[in-house]
Amino acid sequence: MALAIGGDRHKLAHVAVVTTNYTKSRGAAKANIRYIQHRRGKEGARVNRTLFGLDGAMGRNDAYHMIDSADKGSVFYRIIISPDPEKEDTRQDLRLRDVAESTMLALGNHIHQHIAWVGALHADHTGIRHVHVLAVVTGRLSFQDFRALPQVLIQEATQESLTQRRHLDQALEAKMQEREGKEEEWERER
Repeated sequence: MALAIGGDRHKLAHVAVVTTNYTKSRGAAKANIRYIQHRRGKEGARVNRTLFGLDGAMGRNDAYHMIDSADKGSVFYRIIISPDPEKEDTRQDLRLRDVAESTMLALGNHIHQHIAWVGALHADHTGIRHVHVLAVVTGRLSFQDFRALPQVLIQEATQESLTQRRHLDQALEAKMQEREGKEEEWERER
């Protein structure tokens, strides 16, 4: 896993990648919305991705309104959440919207404020699925909160990804055992 804030990179084993930077510019935040919605696909094809937030799908104008209505002095965090394809998203079946939602709720709990956010799933231009999120934080974070931010995001994204992986693998195992049981029963009946 890699995390970048201000250019620093820290390697951690077997966890989701969370990359974060921020801007105070509403124009840059809106440009980020356009990017996460329309980044070209693998073959350079034009792609229009669905934006989503805590309440589900949202349009670009809704995202712009979120940015425009942010309090003066708000900071816009650009976050990329990318579960490890070898340890967490092994079958590309994790619900990445849920991972994003859980991660944003953890951020809000950590800094004791409601976080308005918008995200988009990117699963078409690289073999590693990921979610781009733009989160609005009112005011500056304290030095302690800012320093803890990477670990808070990484910990929650990893925990949610691993929990989903465990549940999905258990469901698959149960289905395979059921299928094997039925096949054995059919063999006995023949």
